[in-house]
Amino acid sequence: MSAQPSVGRGLLPAPGPLRPLALATLLSRIGNGLLMTISVLYFTRIVGLSIAQVGLGLTVAGLFGLISAVPLGHLADRRGPRGLFVVLSLLVCSVSLVYLVVQTFWQFLVVSIVLTMLDRGAGAVRSALIAAVTQGADRVAARAYLRAVTNIGIMAGAGIGAFALHFDTGTAYRLMFVLDAALSIMAAFVVLAIPRVAPVPRHDDGPVWIALRDRGYLAVAALNAGMSIHYAIFDVALPLWVVDHTDAPRWTVALLLIINTAVVSLFQVRSSRGIADPATAARASRTAGLLLLASMVLLAGASWGNAAIAVALLAAGALVQVMGELLQSSGSFLLGFDLAADHAQGQYQGVWNTSMSISTMIAPTVLALLPLGLGVPGWIILGVWFALIGVLFVPVVRWAAARQLVGSR
Repeated sequence: MSAQPSVGRGLLPAPGPLRPLALATLLSRIGNGLLMTISVLYFTRIVGLSIAQVGLGLTVAGLFGLISAVPLGHLADRRGPRGLFVVLSLLVCSVSLVYLVVQTFWQFLVVSIVLTMLDRGAGAVRSALIAAVTQGADRVAARAYLRAVTNIGIMAGAGIGAFALHFDTGTAYRLMFVLDAALSIMAAFVVLAIPRVAPVPRHDDGPVWIALRDRGYLAVAALNAGMSIHYAIFDVALPLWVVDHTDAPRWTVALLLIINTAVVSLFQVRSSRGIADPATAARASRTAGLLLLASMVLLAGASWGNAAIAVALLAAGALVQVMGELLQSSGSFLLGFDLAADHAQGQYQGVWNTSMSISTMIAPTVLALLPLGLGVPGWIILGVWFALIGVLFVPVVRWAAARQLVGSR
């Protein structure tokens, strides 16, 4: 594809593939926000599952989801990502509606496994599609723009989902599943406005699963997964830390979430400027690690002051954390794409997405053991962990880029 999308300076991207991709992202993420708001309550209050059953089912489904991203990403390379993404999106939509007839734990488990495998695969194929219609700095800016759109969509979906929470009836919850499906169908067909992406010619002179043999790429993906634990801090650690370990009022939890989502929505694109190659992405990741260390210290300090001091330190910590998040995510966007072989982007994006899925799975345990388990020392240990990983990014990315250059000759 010759035409490259540009994010532009306004609210809308310049005409091109990014516009339908952004609209599709907005629609689907509104649906995600809906289900994030109501799904656990639906399965516990309406279906009658216990919290333990829901948690176990989602954990097992997450394990199965790890095996789907790389094969489906590879299929995107061979068949073209646009059509496959549309098919997978429609399948995800269909399977999600099966939740409406689930009545037992085993039914819930089977549906969750199938849905998660399809969804993780669709994520890898979507990344391959982004890689196919973007290049270089535009690719990073496009991912940053789509992340900002994602946050806006999830916030809007959560607001709509609040109506179901207000009525708290089976009908209200089920309508949210139907609305999510409708939005997902619309999003899938919007993607068809993107020009068709041709399959990548098959290379018969090497191994099939090259992404799994690329030690440089795997090392950088592992570092990125280790640092990405910070994404779960707002969901897992901060609510309990604020309520159980500080004198801050409970509404502070909402304040911290607003700070995070607002800053990401407003500044994610701007933070990606200047990240144009693996070297600048690695340096951005190093800075992100140091910012995350500073953030962990501020959050830990909130346990030592009165209510006013606690709120101030928590807000400052949240602000510094999201600054690190912006840099880390922008660096991650570029590294995941630029260190991958162009003829196997789908396969490589499957590896990258799998590493992120592993990070998402282990993050709650890490946060439970460190900040929530050890208190202030746990926050400091976590911050040092982020800083060390950030420092390692520069030499490891340099090594991975050198290996990529040698392998391309």
